[in-house]
Amino acid sequence: MKLTRSFWILLTVGLAIRCVALTQPLLDAHLLRQCQTAAATKSLMQEPGFNLSSKIPWLGDLDAHYVLELPLYNYLVLGANALLHDLDLSGKVTSILLWAGAFLCLQFIWRRMLRGPEIFWANLLFVFAPLSVFYGQAFMPEMLIQFLALGFILSILRYRESPSLGCWIICAGIGLLMLLVKFPETAHLYLLLAVALIRMEKWRACLRPRYLVPAAVTVVALKMWSAFIDRINMPYLPEWTSDAGLRAFIGPLTSRFHFTPWLTLFLYVAVFVFAGPSLLGAAFGLSIMAQERKRDLLGLWLVSLAAFYLVWFGNAATGQSYYNLPALAPACALFGIGLASLLKNSGTTVRVACALALLIPAMPLYYYLFEQDRQLTDAANWTRTNTQPNDIILFRPNHRWDLIDYPYDPILAYYSDRRTFLWTRFTPEPVRQRALERSRCVVVTHPAESASRWQDLVARIHPRAWQPEPIDWIEANGFRLKTNLPGFSVYERAAR
Repeated sequence: MKLTRSFWILLTVGLAIRCVALTQPLLDAHLLRQCQTAAATKSLMQEPGFNLSSKIPWLGDLDAHYVLELPLYNYLVLGANALLHDLDLSGKVTSILLWAGAFLCLQFIWRRMLRGPEIFWANLLFVFAPLSVFYGQAFMPEMLIQFLALGFILSILRYRESPSLGCWIICAGIGLLMLLVKFPETAHLYLLLAVALIRMEKWRACLRPRYLVPAAVTVVALKMWSAFIDRINMPYLPEWTSDAGLRAFIGPLTSRFHFTPWLTLFLYVAVFVFAGPSLLGAAFGLSIMAQERKRDLLGLWLVSLAAFYLVWFGNAATGQSYYNLPALAPACALFGIGLASLLKNSGTTVRVACALALLIPAMPLYYYLFEQDRQLTDAANWTRTNTQPNDIILFRPNHRWDLIDYPYDPILAYYSDRRTFLWTRFTPEPVRQRALERSRCVVVTHPAESASRWQDLVARIHPRAWQPEPIDWIEANGFRLKTNLPGFSVYERAAR
């Protein structure tokens, strides 16, 4: 397949805009998940041997380990770090390269699904969608998952065209890998695979060893990986075992009949995938596709996406923006179909205006996603500069709605490079007592007098109301104020 000039231009522009934040810390809109991934990667780098688990960074001097996901992305980052010698930069560069790989995979999928002008508009949205721009450079495995998911779809298409054993092994291997990395974001694509195989071979496909053996290997591998996760996470994070995680991601059945999660889901997709007006073009593309009834693959993809949203209705797409990334490529396809049809006989001026209508509403969203939390930066820098490497720190984040009650926060530990206990309302009492006994000082952040407009808006509309916790417990436990700086205070253990 010959790649078009517009692809190379959009690829270059896409790489450039994802490099703008290369030197920024990970303290932006999704600082928690990024710092979890980065801290896990740092642990893999510091501990000897080839590990699949990482040290928990928010439990101070406890020798506690956990598993986030199969650390394939983390080891790719470590490979980049061997060249760049900067972990944050290495994570971002790895994600950017994986985004480029996913974008390249899409071109081979588009060739089998879309027509000429449709491909340009689909590519334009994939490059500039806020969700794509942010996670296309974030220190998270999401672009690896996108790359594997699109590679899986492409391998299904190739196998459908040339059903050789080699093509099938590649398809089965990619599928197993993406399930091990993140099961909830990718399992729905097996619906697409199942329908493709049944259409090719009818129900005989259910009895062929070629399919039964990889299916058995996949089930056994997933079961073994789940058992490993349970063994590692059970002592300190029983809520992160495989069964508990599945229940949290699926959520209660009744949640599907509530209005609020559906509204949240719609806003995530409408705002962060389409940036507003582009949603209308995608809706028009869906109506065209329904009338044509010729794009069977895209139709199957959309059906599998609907299954994804209906099954994982808990702590997934309705609660975290990055779990809407499975919708990105199908949304781009619908947008491409819609815009190409709407602009069939339009001139250059109209086409440029439509492109600007996609880009301009996305600008404030980029600003929101990349806005830095300077309080955390300052607190971490002070801690690293004014404490000793062997000191133990107690950290009380008290300035953000998404940190105040979140008990798995690795941020201060990661950026200060100090053993850190985290204090929240949900920190277990034995951990609290150990933290009070072992910590040399307490770092507590304070609500800003004038919060950022974006943070204030999110805090107002988010269903979890929050109030800063009183901090009188600090001095009651033998600590005295050492320094009071803008945004945070530090308390030091009083001399005994």
